[in-house]
Amino acid sequence: MKIYFNHIMVCTMLFTMPILGCKKNLKNPESPSITSDLANKGNFGQMLTISKVANLGMPKIWLYPDTVYTSLSIDGPIFKPFPSGYEDQIVSFRLPKGYMAVFAENSDGTGESVCYVATDSAINANLPERLKNKISYIRYIPVNNPEKKGTASTSDQTVKAFDTQWFYGWSLSRSSFPRQQFVPMTWGKWTCSLANVDYLVDRTDVDHLLSFNEPDNISQSNIPNIDTAVKRYKIMQLTGLRLGAPATTQNQVFGDGKWLTKFMAKAQEEKARVDFIPIHWYDWGNQFNNKATDSLTAEGVFKRFQTYVENVHIAYPDQTIWITEFNANPNRHSVLIHKYFMKLSTDWMNNTSYIERYSYFFPNTVPAVNNDFTLTDAGQYWHDLNSTQSFSGNIVSADTQLNVE
Repeated sequence: MKIYFNHIMVCTMLFTMPILGCKKNLKNPESPSITSDLANKGNFGQMLTISKVANLGMPKIWLYPDTVYTSLSIDGPIFKPFPSGYEDQIVSFRLPKGYMAVFAENSDGTGESVCYVATDSAINANLPERLKNKISYIRYIPVNNPEKKGTASTSDQTVKAFDTQWFYGWSLSRSSFPRQQFVPMTWGKWTCSLANVDYLVDRTDVDHLLSFNEPDNISQSNIPNIDTAVKRYKIMQLTGLRLGAPATTQNQVFGDGKWLTKFMAKAQEEKARVDFIPIHWYDWGNQFNNKATDSLTAEGVFKRFQTYVENVHIAYPDQTIWITEFNANPNRHSVLIHKYFMKLSTDWMNNTSYIERYSYFFPNTVPAVNNDFTLTDAGQYWHDLNSTQSFSGNIVSADTQLNVE
Protein backbone atom coordinates (compact mmCIF):
# COMPACT_ATOMS: atom_id res chain seq x y z
CA MET A 1 0.00 0.00 0.00
CA LYS A 2 1.24 3.49 -0.85
CA ILE A 3 0.19 6.85 0.56
CA TYR A 4 -0.69 9.57 -1.91
CA PHE A 5 -1.72 13.10 -0.98
CA ASN A 6 -3.83 15.11 -3.40
CA HIS A 7 -2.09 18.31 -2.46
CA ILE A 8 1.65 18.74 -2.87
CA MET A 9 1.72 21.22 -0.02
CA VAL A 10 0.57 18.56 2.44
CA CYS A 11 3.21 16.11 1.28
CA THR A 12 5.91 18.78 1.43
CA MET A 13 4.81 19.74 4.90
CA LEU A 14 5.16 16.20 6.20
CA PHE A 15 8.50 15.42 4.54
CA THR A 16 10.14 18.64 5.64
CA MET A 17 8.81 18.16 9.16
CA PRO A 18 7.69 21.53 10.38
CA ILE A 19 5.16 21.57 13.16
CA LEU A 20 2.50 19.27 11.75
CA GLY A 21 -1.11 20.38 11.47
CA CYS A 22 -3.32 19.56 8.50
CA LYS A 23 -6.68 20.60 9.82
CA LYS A 24 -9.39 21.39 7.25
CA ASN A 25 -6.99 21.47 4.32
CA LEU A 26 -8.79 19.06 2.02
CA LYS A 27 -12.26 18.36 0.69
CA ASN A 28 -15.05 17.15 2.94
CA PRO A 29 -15.69 13.53 1.87
CA GLU A 30 -18.84 11.47 2.04
CA SER A 31 -19.73 9.45 5.13
CA PRO A 32 -18.67 5.81 5.29
CA SER A 33 -21.70 3.57 4.98
CA ILE A 34 -22.70 0.85 7.43
CA THR A 35 -23.50 -2.46 5.81
CA SER A 36 -27.17 -3.38 5.68
CA ASP A 37 -26.35 -6.69 7.42
CA LEU A 38 -24.93 -4.92 10.47
CA ALA A 39 -27.67 -2.33 10.46
CA ASN A 40 -30.46 -4.91 10.18
CA LYS A 41 -29.05 -7.06 12.97
CA GLY A 42 -28.23 -4.08 15.17
CA ASN A 43 -24.79 -5.66 15.69
CA PHE A 44 -22.86 -2.57 16.79
CA GLY A 45 -20.96 -4.28 19.63
CA GLN A 46 -17.63 -3.90 17.85
CA MET A 47 -18.33 -0.50 16.34
CA LEU A 48 -17.08 2.81 17.71
CA THR A 49 -19.99 5.20 18.26
CA ILE A 50 -19.45 8.94 17.87
CA SER A 51 -22.10 11.55 18.57
CA LYS A 52 -22.55 15.25 17.90
CA VAL A 53 -24.10 15.82 21.33
CA ALA A 54 -23.32 14.89 24.92
CA ASN A 55 -24.05 11.46 26.36
CA LEU A 56 -24.31 9.77 22.93
CA GLY A 57 -27.46 11.55 21.92
CA MET A 58 -28.60 11.84 18.31
CA PRO A 59 -27.23 12.44 15.75
CA LYS A 60 -24.60 9.72 15.99
CA ILE A 61 -22.80 7.29 13.69
CA TRP A 62 -20.90 4.01 13.94
CA LEU A 63 -17.32 3.49 12.72
CA TYR A 64 -15.44 0.34 11.77
CA PRO A 65 -12.35 -1.01 13.59
CA ASP A 66 -8.95 -1.46 11.89
CA THR A 67 -9.43 1.94 10.33
CA VAL A 68 -7.98 5.44 10.24
CA TYR A 69 -10.61 8.13 9.72
CA THR A 70 -9.11 11.38 8.50
CA SER A 71 -9.99 14.27 6.22
CA LEU A 72 -6.59 13.83 4.58
CA SER A 73 -6.99 12.24 1.17
CA ILE A 74 -4.87 9.07 1.43
CA ASP A 75 -5.11 6.00 -0.80
CA GLY A 76 -5.30 2.61 0.87
CA PRO A 77 -7.89 0.33 2.48
CA ILE A 78 -7.07 1.33 6.08
CA PHE A 79 -7.68 5.05 5.49
CA LYS A 80 -11.31 6.14 5.27
CA PRO A 81 -12.74 9.62 4.70
CA PHE A 82 -13.83 11.39 7.85
CA PRO A 83 -17.62 11.07 8.22
CA SER A 84 -19.40 13.89 6.43
CA GLY A 85 -20.77 16.44 8.84
CA TYR A 86 -18.81 15.07 11.82
CA GLU A 87 -15.46 16.83 11.46
CA ASP A 88 -15.19 19.35 14.33
CA GLN A 89 -18.61 18.17 15.53
CA ILE A 90 -17.90 15.20 17.84
CA VAL A 91 -18.82 15.60 21.51
CA SER A 92 -19.22 12.07 22.92
CA PHE A 93 -18.36 8.46 22.08
CA ARG A 94 -18.70 4.80 23.03
CA LEU A 95 -15.57 2.62 22.77
CA PRO A 96 -16.26 -1.15 22.99
CA LYS A 97 -14.36 -3.40 25.38
CA GLY A 98 -11.17 -4.80 23.85
CA TYR A 99 -10.50 -1.78 21.62
CA MET A 100 -8.54 1.45 21.68
CA ALA A 101 -9.17 4.75 19.94
CA VAL A 102 -7.08 7.83 19.30
CA PHE A 103 -8.93 11.12 18.77
CA ALA A 104 -6.89 14.05 17.42
CA GLU A 105 -7.50 17.68 16.62
CA ASN A 106 -5.63 17.68 13.32
CA SER A 107 -6.16 15.37 10.37
CA ASP A 108 -2.59 14.05 10.62
CA GLY A 109 -3.07 12.92 14.22
CA THR A 110 -1.25 15.90 15.76
CA GLY A 111 -2.46 18.76 17.93
CA GLU A 112 -4.55 18.04 20.99
CA SER A 113 -5.12 14.29 21.12
CA VAL A 114 -6.05 11.50 23.48
CA CYS A 115 -5.78 7.70 23.49
CA TYR A 116 -8.46 5.60 25.18
CA VAL A 117 -8.12 1.87 25.96
CA ALA A 118 -11.20 -0.14 26.95
CA THR A 119 -9.70 -3.04 28.88
CA ASP A 120 -12.31 -3.95 31.48
CA SER A 121 -15.50 -2.57 29.95
CA ALA A 122 -16.82 -0.31 27.22
CA ILE A 123 -16.01 3.38 27.69
CA ASN A 124 -18.98 5.74 27.37
CA ALA A 125 -17.81 9.32 27.70
CA ASN A 126 -17.95 12.93 26.67
CA LEU A 127 -14.72 14.20 25.15
CA PRO A 128 -12.56 16.57 27.22
CA GLU A 129 -13.36 20.26 26.70
CA ARG A 130 -10.06 20.67 24.84
CA LEU A 131 -11.32 18.27 22.15
CA LYS A 132 -15.06 18.81 21.94
CA ASN A 133 -16.07 19.89 18.43
CA LYS A 134 -12.42 19.74 17.34
CA ILE A 135 -11.81 16.15 16.13
CA SER A 136 -10.42 15.63 12.59
CA TYR A 137 -8.68 12.25 13.05
CA ILE A 138 -9.72 8.91 14.60
CA ARG A 139 -7.79 5.62 14.71
CA TYR A 140 -9.87 2.71 16.00
CA ILE A 141 -8.31 -0.76 16.47
CA PRO A 142 -8.47 -3.85 18.68
CA VAL A 143 -5.97 -3.75 21.54
CA ASN A 144 -4.06 -6.52 23.25
CA ASN A 145 -3.50 -6.71 27.01
CA PRO A 146 -0.45 -8.96 27.42
CA GLU A 147 1.33 -9.79 30.63
CA LYS A 148 3.81 -7.22 31.89
CA LYS A 149 6.83 -9.48 31.46
CA GLY A 150 8.24 -9.35 27.94
CA THR A 151 11.36 -10.19 25.94
CA ALA A 152 14.01 -7.81 24.60
CA SER A 153 15.95 -9.65 21.91
CA THR A 154 17.03 -9.41 18.29
CA SER A 155 16.73 -13.19 17.94
CA ASP A 156 13.46 -14.86 16.94
CA GLN A 157 14.71 -18.12 18.47
CA THR A 158 15.26 -16.42 21.83
CA VAL A 159 11.82 -14.77 21.68
CA LYS A 160 10.20 -18.14 21.03
CA ALA A 161 12.19 -19.79 23.81
CA PHE A 162 10.98 -17.25 26.38
CA ASP A 163 7.41 -17.45 25.08
CA THR A 164 6.39 -14.15 26.70
CA GLN A 165 3.24 -12.47 25.41
CA TRP A 166 5.08 -9.46 23.94
CA PHE A 167 8.58 -8.67 22.70
CA TYR A 168 10.65 -6.05 20.94
CA GLY A 169 14.05 -6.00 19.26
CA TRP A 170 15.07 -2.36 18.71
CA SER A 171 13.56 -2.56 15.21
CA LEU A 172 10.47 -1.80 13.19
CA SER A 173 9.72 -4.73 10.92
CA ARG A 174 9.78 -7.96 12.93
CA SER A 175 6.74 -10.24 12.76
CA SER A 176 4.53 -11.18 15.67
CA PHE A 177 4.22 -14.87 16.56
CA PRO A 178 1.18 -16.79 17.79
CA ARG A 179 0.52 -15.57 21.36
CA GLN A 180 3.57 -13.23 21.12
CA GLN A 181 2.94 -9.66 19.99
CA PHE A 182 5.72 -7.58 18.48
CA VAL A 183 6.20 -3.96 19.58
CA PRO A 184 7.94 -1.93 16.84
CA MET A 185 10.44 0.84 17.54
CA THR A 186 11.46 3.92 15.56
CA TRP A 187 15.05 3.46 16.76
CA GLY A 188 16.45 6.64 15.16
CA LYS A 189 15.10 9.85 13.68
CA TRP A 190 15.31 8.64 10.06
CA THR A 191 12.87 5.84 10.88
CA CYS A 192 10.16 8.45 11.43
CA SER A 193 8.97 8.65 7.83
CA LEU A 194 5.71 8.55 5.91
CA ALA A 195 6.74 5.25 4.37
CA ASN A 196 6.97 3.73 7.85
CA VAL A 197 3.69 5.35 8.89
CA ASP A 198 2.17 3.62 5.88
CA TYR A 199 3.78 0.31 6.86
CA LEU A 200 2.68 0.44 10.50
CA VAL A 201 -0.89 1.53 9.77
CA ASP A 202 -1.24 -1.39 7.36
CA ARG A 203 -0.22 -3.92 10.04
CA THR A 204 -3.02 -5.44 12.09
CA ASP A 205 -0.78 -7.11 14.70
CA VAL A 206 0.61 -4.03 16.48
CA ASP A 207 -1.01 -1.46 18.76
CA HIS A 208 1.98 0.21 20.50
CA LEU A 209 5.04 1.99 19.15
CA LEU A 210 8.36 2.59 20.92
CA SER A 211 10.40 5.65 20.02
CA PHE A 212 14.11 6.61 19.82
CA ASN A 213 16.68 4.41 21.55
CA GLU A 214 18.97 6.43 23.83
CA PRO A 215 18.91 9.65 21.77
CA ASP A 216 21.21 11.24 24.36
CA ASN A 217 23.88 8.62 23.66
CA ILE A 218 26.34 9.34 20.84
CA SER A 219 26.81 5.59 20.29
CA GLN A 220 23.07 4.96 20.00
CA SER A 221 20.42 7.02 18.13
CA ASN A 222 22.22 10.28 18.99
CA ILE A 223 19.63 13.07 18.60
CA PRO A 224 21.03 16.01 20.59
CA ASN A 225 18.59 18.54 19.14
CA ILE A 226 15.30 18.35 21.03
CA ASP A 227 13.36 20.27 18.36
CA THR A 228 14.42 17.69 15.78
CA ALA A 229 13.42 14.84 18.08
CA VAL A 230 9.94 16.24 18.70
CA LYS A 231 9.33 17.03 15.02
CA ARG A 232 10.32 13.51 14.01
CA TYR A 233 8.29 11.99 16.85
CA LYS A 234 5.19 13.91 15.74
CA ILE A 235 5.27 12.31 12.29
CA MET A 236 4.49 8.97 13.92
CA GLN A 237 1.28 10.33 15.44
CA LEU A 238 -0.29 9.66 12.06
CA THR A 239 -0.07 5.92 12.89
CA GLY A 240 -2.70 6.31 15.62
CA LEU A 241 -0.79 3.83 17.77
CA ARG A 242 -0.20 4.19 21.49
CA LEU A 243 3.13 6.03 21.64
CA GLY A 244 6.10 5.69 23.98
CA ALA A 245 8.53 8.50 24.68
CA PRO A 246 12.18 8.12 23.66
CA ALA A 247 14.12 5.84 26.03
CA THR A 248 17.20 7.64 27.30
CA THR A 249 20.18 6.42 29.27
CA GLN A 250 19.74 6.00 33.01
CA ASN A 251 21.05 9.45 33.93
CA GLN A 252 18.98 11.47 31.43
CA VAL A 253 15.38 10.64 32.43
CA PHE A 254 14.55 13.30 35.02
CA GLY A 255 16.07 16.44 36.52
CA ASP A 256 16.87 19.93 35.27
CA GLY A 257 18.54 20.00 31.89
CA LYS A 258 18.21 16.26 31.26
CA TRP A 259 17.37 15.04 27.75
CA LEU A 260 13.96 13.54 28.53
CA THR A 261 13.00 16.48 30.76
CA LYS A 262 13.57 18.81 27.82
CA PHE A 263 11.82 16.47 25.37
CA MET A 264 8.71 16.15 27.53
CA ALA A 265 8.51 19.93 28.02
CA LYS A 266 8.81 20.52 24.28
CA ALA A 267 6.30 17.74 23.54
CA GLN A 268 3.80 19.37 25.88
CA GLU A 269 4.38 22.73 24.22
CA GLU A 270 3.87 21.17 20.77
CA LYS A 271 0.90 19.08 21.98
CA ALA A 272 2.70 15.89 20.97
CA ARG A 273 0.94 13.03 22.75
CA VAL A 274 3.09 10.74 24.92
CA ASP A 275 1.22 7.71 26.27
CA PHE A 276 3.94 6.02 28.36
CA ILE A 277 7.62 6.39 29.25
CA PRO A 278 10.14 3.59 28.59
CA ILE A 279 13.28 3.64 30.74
CA HIS A 280 16.65 1.83 30.98
CA TRP A 281 18.36 0.97 34.27
CA TYR A 282 21.62 -0.90 34.88
CA ASP A 283 22.73 0.08 38.40
CA TRP A 284 25.62 1.93 36.78
CA GLY A 285 28.48 2.77 39.13
CA ASN A 286 27.58 0.10 41.70
CA GLN A 287 29.21 -3.01 40.28
CA PHE A 288 31.61 -3.09 43.27
CA ASN A 289 28.96 -2.08 45.80
CA ASN A 290 28.45 -5.62 47.06
CA LYS A 291 27.40 -7.07 50.42
CA ALA A 292 28.44 -10.17 52.34
CA THR A 293 26.10 -12.47 50.37
CA ASP A 294 24.57 -12.53 46.91
CA SER A 295 21.07 -12.19 48.36
CA LEU A 296 22.03 -9.08 50.36
CA THR A 297 23.73 -7.60 47.30
CA ALA A 298 20.59 -8.22 45.24
CA GLU A 299 18.45 -6.54 47.91
CA GLY A 300 20.65 -3.45 47.66
CA VAL A 301 20.39 -3.48 43.86
CA PHE A 302 16.61 -3.78 44.09
CA LYS A 303 16.28 -0.90 46.56
CA ARG A 304 18.24 1.37 44.22
CA PHE A 305 16.11 0.20 41.29
CA GLN A 306 12.86 0.77 43.17
CA THR A 307 13.93 4.24 44.28
CA TYR A 308 14.91 5.16 40.72
CA VAL A 309 11.60 4.03 39.20
CA GLU A 310 9.65 5.78 41.95
CA ASN A 311 11.56 8.99 41.17
CA VAL A 312 10.65 8.64 37.49
CA HIS A 313 7.01 8.35 38.53
CA ILE A 314 7.33 11.44 40.74
CA ALA A 315 8.81 13.36 37.81
CA TYR A 316 6.04 12.24 35.42
CA PRO A 317 3.06 11.39 37.65
CA ASP A 318 0.56 11.27 34.80
CA GLN A 319 2.58 8.73 32.79
CA THR A 320 2.80 4.97 33.01
CA ILE A 321 6.24 3.35 32.73
CA TRP A 322 7.84 0.55 30.71
CA ILE A 323 11.24 -0.73 31.87
CA THR A 324 12.48 -1.96 28.49
CA GLU A 325 16.12 -2.56 29.51
CA PHE A 326 17.28 -3.40 33.02
CA ASN A 327 19.50 -5.77 34.97
CA ALA A 328 21.65 -5.96 38.11
CA ASN A 329 24.63 -4.44 36.23
CA PRO A 330 26.30 -6.01 33.17
CA ASN A 331 29.60 -6.23 35.09
CA ARG A 332 28.16 -8.51 37.78
CA HIS A 333 28.90 -12.10 36.80
CA SER A 334 26.99 -13.79 39.61
CA VAL A 335 23.94 -15.57 38.20
CA LEU A 336 22.52 -15.73 41.73
CA ILE A 337 22.59 -11.95 42.12
CA HIS A 338 20.76 -11.53 38.82
CA LYS A 339 18.20 -14.21 39.75
CA TYR A 340 17.56 -12.73 43.20
CA PHE A 341 17.16 -9.30 41.60
CA MET A 342 14.81 -10.67 38.93
CA LYS A 343 12.54 -12.10 41.62
CA LEU A 344 12.53 -9.00 43.84
CA SER A 345 11.96 -6.59 40.96
CA THR A 346 9.24 -8.56 39.18
CA ASP A 347 7.30 -9.12 42.41
CA TRP A 348 7.29 -5.37 42.96
CA MET A 349 6.55 -4.39 39.35
CA ASN A 350 3.69 -6.89 39.10
CA ASN A 351 2.02 -5.09 41.99
CA THR A 352 2.76 -1.51 40.88
CA SER A 353 -0.09 -0.20 38.75
CA TYR A 354 1.85 2.57 37.01
CA ILE A 355 4.36 0.03 35.61
CA GLU A 356 2.86 -1.45 32.46
CA ARG A 357 5.66 -3.63 31.05
CA TYR A 358 9.23 -4.75 31.68
CA SER A 359 11.88 -6.81 29.89
CA TYR A 360 15.22 -8.03 31.26
CA PHE A 361 18.40 -7.27 29.34
CA PHE A 362 20.63 -10.32 29.67
CA PRO A 363 24.31 -9.22 29.61
CA ASN A 364 27.06 -11.26 28.01
CA THR A 365 28.18 -12.28 31.48
CA VAL A 366 24.75 -13.84 32.16
CA PRO A 367 23.43 -15.10 28.81
CA ALA A 368 19.78 -15.97 28.30
CA VAL A 369 20.22 -18.89 25.91
CA ASN A 370 22.77 -21.54 25.05
CA ASN A 371 24.25 -21.96 21.56
CA ASP A 372 21.33 -24.20 20.59
CA PHE A 373 18.82 -21.59 21.88
CA THR A 374 17.74 -23.66 24.85
CA LEU A 375 17.39 -21.49 27.93
CA THR A 376 20.28 -21.15 30.35
CA ASP A 377 19.70 -21.46 34.09
CA ALA A 378 19.19 -17.68 34.30
CA GLY A 379 17.00 -17.66 31.21
CA GLN A 380 14.83 -20.47 32.55
CA TYR A 381 14.48 -18.65 35.85
CA TRP A 382 13.22 -15.54 34.04
CA HIS A 383 10.89 -17.68 31.93
CA ASP A 384 9.32 -19.21 35.04
CA LEU A 385 8.65 -15.97 36.93
CA ASN A 386 5.00 -15.01 37.26
CA SER A 387 3.58 -11.89 35.68
CA THR A 388 0.39 -9.87 35.83
CA GLN A 389 -1.48 -8.15 32.99
CA SER A 390 -0.10 -4.95 31.51
CA PHE A 391 -3.28 -2.89 31.97
CA SER A 392 -5.01 -2.98 35.34
CA GLY A 393 -8.09 -1.14 34.05
CA ASN A 394 -9.44 1.14 31.35
CA ILE A 395 -7.20 3.98 30.22
CA VAL A 396 -9.09 7.28 30.27
CA SER A 397 -7.62 10.77 30.48
CA ALA A 398 -8.27 12.61 33.74
CA ASP A 399 -10.21 15.38 31.97
CA THR A 400 -12.72 12.98 30.38
CA GLN A 401 -16.30 12.91 31.69
CA LEU A 402 -17.52 9.32 31.89
CA ASN A 403 -21.17 8.47 31.37
CA VAL A 404 -23.10 5.76 33.15
CA GLU A 405 -24.07 2.79 30.96
